[in-house]
Amino acid sequence: MTILIGIDVQPIDEVQDSIEKFGLRYVERLFTAQEVESCGGSSRIAAASLAGRFAAKEAVLKILDGGDVVPSWREIEVRRSTKGRPEIVLHGVAAEIAQRQGVEHLSVSLSHGGGIATAAVVAQINEQLIRANP
Repeated sequence: MTILIGIDVQPIDEVQDSIEKFGLRYVERLFTAQEVESCGGSSRIAAASLAGRFAAKEAVLKILDGGDVVPSWREIEVRRSTKGRPEIVLHGVAAEIAQRQGVEHLSVSLSHGGGIATAAVVAQINEQLIRANP
């Protein structure tokens, strides 16, 4: 079993400014409807939560090695588990890349403080599941 780690930080103000400047176009390009819904509340709270999710998506991209193929932002989704913990759900190209890499499990931790959202993603890789690139 191999472990890969991706870490990223995102200034909350940058997300807030992008929401104010680009509105729904920005939000819908980066986040799924479920992500947006789970980040409800005042715009400041939503910006902090979305910044954490953006950092998590970047952290996942640091783990996935798709070569010239890059998953869309919405193919990497950060959801809340039934117990309230954040979890990563991959769709489409992101899921295909993870499967080829033998990713067996992704775990994510999100944190906010000092105007910064932080995400750390740990991937468990099972070498027996790695598929040759077609």
